[in-house]
Amino acid sequence: MTFPSDDQAADLRELFFESAAEILQNMNESGLALEEHPTDTEQLRHVRRAVHTLKGDSAACGFRELSELAHELEDVLKAELLEENAAPVAEVVLTAADTFHEMLAAYRDNLQPPSGTALRERIKQLLNKDKASRIAAAGGGTEARFDWTEHEKLAIVESFRHREQVYNVALHIDPQTPLPAAAFELVRKALEGAGKILAIRPETGGAAGNTTLIEAAISSPKPPDWIRTHCCVPSVVEKISVQIVPPPQSAARDLLEILIESEAAAVAAGVKTGAAPGHGTHGDEDPRDPGNHSGHAHASENTLRVDANRIDAVMNLVGEMIIGKSMLQRAIAELERRNSKDPLQARFSDALSLQARVLGELQKAVMKIRMVPVEQLFRRFPRIVRDVAKQRNKDIGLEIAGQNTDLDKGILDALSEPLAHVVRNAADHGIETAAEREAAGKPGHGTIRLNAYHEGDRVVIEVSDDGRGLNRDKIVRRAVEQGIISAEDTLRLNEVEALQLIFAPGLSTADAVTEISGRGVGMDVVKTALEDLKGSVEIDSEPGKGTTFRLLVPLTLASIQALLFRVQGRLYAVPLASVAEITRITEEGIHRVDGHEVFQLREQVLTLVRLDRLESQSNDEHAKRIFVIVIGSGGRRFGLAVDTLMGEEELVIKPLEDELVTSPLVSGASILGDGTVVLILNVPAVISHLSRIPAVGATA
Repeated sequence: MTFPSDDQAADLRELFFESAAEILQNMNESGLALEEHPTDTEQLRHVRRAVHTLKGDSAACGFRELSELAHELEDVLKAELLEENAAPVAEVVLTAADTFHEMLAAYRDNLQPPSGTALRERIKQLLNKDKASRIAAAGGGTEARFDWTEHEKLAIVESFRHREQVYNVALHIDPQTPLPAAAFELVRKALEGAGKILAIRPETGGAAGNTTLIEAAISSPKPPDWIRTHCCVPSVVEKISVQIVPPPQSAARDLLEILIESEAAAVAAGVKTGAAPGHGTHGDEDPRDPGNHSGHAHASENTLRVDANRIDAVMNLVGEMIIGKSMLQRAIAELERRNSKDPLQARFSDALSLQARVLGELQKAVMKIRMVPVEQLFRRFPRIVRDVAKQRNKDIGLEIAGQNTDLDKGILDALSEPLAHVVRNAADHGIETAAEREAAGKPGHGTIRLNAYHEGDRVVIEVSDDGRGLNRDKIVRRAVEQGIISAEDTLRLNEVEALQLIFAPGLSTADAVTEISGRGVGMDVVKTALEDLKGSVEIDSEPGKGTTFRLLVPLTLASIQALLFRVQGRLYAVPLASVAEITRITEEGIHRVDGHEVFQLREQVLTLVRLDRLESQSNDEHAKRIFVIVIGSGGRRFGLAVDTLMGEEELVIKPLEDELVTSPLVSGASILGDGTVVLILNVPAVISHLSRIPAVGATA
C-alpha cells in the first residue's frame, strides 16, 4: 500500500477542514430546522449523512477522537427516536456542531481536542430513554427489526465485497433467565462460533437485562440450519430465527475506494458535502453510493477549485496592465499634440481602444471570480440569534434578504466578526423580552432583519431590529462618565454624532456584563474593521421602534474610480463614491467657530477640512477662491479644501508599508501613467479624526 507524502497529507487535511466547515454549517441549519419542524425526518437524514461523511473523512485524516464521537452520534439520528424526542435530538445536533467545531480548531492548531463529554452524556441520555420506551412499547421487546446504523451497514457491504454470506439472526431469550448478562455472553460466544459478528443489539451484556431479544448480523459460510442449531443455547434461547440478507443490487466496493472517489467527485463538482436542506438526496440513499453521483458528472467537468492566492496574483497583474494602459494613453496623447496629422496616431488610438476594452473585460472577469454571495456570511447568523434568544429568554426571529448579493471574498471574510457583533447586540440589547414588548403594545415576537444590496460601487449590509432603539441620552451620559467626551462638547452634538459615540473604545450602555456583551469592545471592533476595509457604518434609530446599522463597504479593494486633486503640491485622490459635489468658496465665506473653520453650503453649515493642517503642515496662505470637495460618509458631510482639481481616473490601489506613510489619513497609493505617485485619502479615517475634534457645525 502506498502512503501519501507529507505534502499530499497536508493538502488532504486542508481539504478536510474546508469540507468540515461546510458540514458543520449544514448541521447548524438542520438543527435549527428540526427545532422549528420537529417531525421533519428529511432534516434528520441530512444530519445523518453529514455526520457519516464527517466520520469517514476524519478517520481518513487520522483524527480518531472526532471519528469515534461522530460514530456515537449516529446512534441517536434515527427517525423513530425523533418522534418522541424531537427537542432533545435538535439540541444534540446543535451541541454536536459546537463540539465538532472546537475539535476541528484544536486539530488545526495541532492541540489535544476536547473530550466531548457533554455531548456523550446527551447521547447516552437519549439512548437510554429510547431503549426504555421501546421496551415498554414492545412489551419486553419481542419483535426483531434489524435496524442497523450506517457504520454497521457499511460493514455488511464490506462482507458482500468479499463474497461472504450475511445472515440476520434474532434470538429470543427466556425471560426467567436469572443472569441476563451471563446469558448474553453465552449467546455472543455462540454467534462468534457461527461466524463473524458484523452488528449486535444490545451491544453489551450490561444492557441485556432490559430486553428478551438479541439481534445480530453475522457473516458465515455455514448454512442457516447449522447456524440455528449452533446458536440455540439450552435453557437460555427460547426461539431463534435466521434470515439470509440479500446482496445489494450494485456491486459492492472497497470502503476506502468509495471514500476517495466520492470526495474527489464532490470537490471537483463544488458539491457541498452534507447538503443543505432542500438540496440533498432523498430517502435513505447513502451519499457515498457511486450510483448517486451521476447527477454531478457534468458539474465536475465545469468546476475547478482554485487557491485564492492565485487569483490575487492574476488581479495584481491586471492592475499592472491598467497602469501600463494609462502610460500608453498619456504617450499617445503627447504624440497627438506633437504630430496631430501623423496617420500612425489614429492606428495607435484604435489599438489602445481595443486593448482598453479587452483589459476592462479581463478585469471584470477576474473580479467576478473573487466575488461570492453574502449568503455564505449570513448563514451563520440564525444560530447566533437562536442561542442569544435562548440564553436571554426572548422570542426572536431572523429574516434574511439580498443573500445573492456578490461581494469580494476578502471583504466578506473581514466582515464576519464585525457583523456578528452587530447581530449579537441587536438580539441582546435591541430586542426586548416578550413581556416588555407586550407592555409597549408590540407583538411578543421580535424580529431582526439582514439585508444586502449594491449601491453604486459599494455594497450595503443592513442589520435592523424592531426593538427598543438606542437611548441617545444614556449613550452621551456614559461617554461623559468614561471621559470619552466632555460635558461641554456634548451640547454641540447632533443626533448622528451622538449615536456614533457607541463606537468609542470601552463604551457600553449595558447595565450588566454578560457572557454575550457588555464589555464595551464589540462596537469598537466594528468601526475599526470597517475603517480597515475603507468602509463606514451608519446608524438610524428611533426610540421604541428599533435600530438599523448600515455597513457600507467597497465592492472590491483592488481598484477604485477616484477624483484627483493637489494640496500644497502633493497629489491626492479620494474615492469618487464618497464625493457628493464640488463647489468653490471665498476666504470671506469661511468662518471660525470654537477655533474650527466652517462654511455655509445652501441650507447646511459644514466643517472645512484642510489636509495641510490635518497633517501638521500649517500654511496660513490661501487663495482668495478655493475649490471645496464635499464628501459624505458615515452619515456626515464635510468640505475638503484643495488647491487644484486634476480630474477623474481609475486607480489600482497599492498598499503602503507603515514606515513609508506616517499619516493614518492615507490608506494606500497608486501610480499614474507618467510615473507620478498619488496618495489615496482614507475618508473614514478623516471622519474619525473629525470625531475626536469637536465638529462644530458638521451636519448629516
